[in-house]
Amino acid sequence: MILNGAGTYFFTVRGAKDAPIFRSVFEYEYFRKILAQEKGCELIAYVFSEYEVRWVMHCEQDWQVILDNLRAHMQELHFKLWHKHQQILSESAEVIFVEEDRYLVPLVMEMHYWPVRKGLVASPDVYPWSSDHLYRNIKQPDWLASHRMLKRMTKQRCNTLVRYERMMEQFTPWDTEEVENPLYKAFASSAYIALHLRKKKTVDRFSEAQIIALRMEAEKLVTSILGNSVEQVKQPRSRRQYQQIEPLVMWLLSQTDCSIQQMSFTFDLDETIIQGWIRSLPNQHPESFLTRIQQAWQEQGHANSALIKDAEIVSQAS
Repeated sequence: MILNGAGTYFFTVRGAKDAPIFRSVFEYEYFRKILAQEKGCELIAYVFSEYEVRWVMHCEQDWQVILDNLRAHMQELHFKLWHKHQQILSESAEVIFVEEDRYLVPLVMEMHYWPVRKGLVASPDVYPWSSDHLYRNIKQPDWLASHRMLKRMTKQRCNTLVRYERMMEQFTPWDTEEVENPLYKAFASSAYIALHLRKKKTVDRFSEAQIIALRMEAEKLVTSILGNSVEQVKQPRSRRQYQQIEPLVMWLLSQTDCSIQQMSFTFDLDETIIQGWIRSLPNQHPESFLTRIQQAWQEQGHANSALIKDAEIVSQAS
């Protein structure tokens, strides 16, 4: 399950259709600038390559809004520079929730060492499109919230730069798969995630009509990926197959901010059943299959937004 709401997140985004994101030095600098200026956010660290961008950011708004803004900015810039309407950033993105006290230091160091691991440079401090060289400066720029990471390395401010340089010299690869929470896309303990979820507002985001509309779209998506139609799997002889699809549908709805309580009430299902379905999915399906469905659902996000509005209009009219 992907977490959202106010918090610190690690973003990884690639070029649309595996095309390059940047074609000029100006575009690298422009992307860094719009990241730093994103409203309600603090940019903590970043690293860019021709085909991929990674950054850590503390957000006070939903990260999906941030990604939509970045896609729009880059598409507009591309048209101004090259006179072509073209999507630059992929619709799919990997977004991981981060517990700063436990994981921010190794995560930022892993990011800064990434160009070396990719064979782009011999040392992280010479790579121009990462925040590593800024972390080594006595005075960091105001637009970079490096203090959120550096203050966790040592209590004495005067020693943070020396400490950072020494740790980067002795850096060993950080296995992100080992530390990622098994139930959530997060570098965080279960206790910290539970606290984050409690802090989120409990106000329902969607009406009953909107949730029903989203469920129908999720059913269409999952059945099409499996090579069937909704009508086929809902036939009596295909009941067992539909029972396999329903947990996937609930999982997709939960990633669209539909609460377990809302789904339970709308679809007359016990909350513990829905929670059990979502927890058991990693054991019932290959990770590659779940990733494929998740990415397809994210790419369909704009269409779902329009569908939600239409469902609400129809509901109000009736």
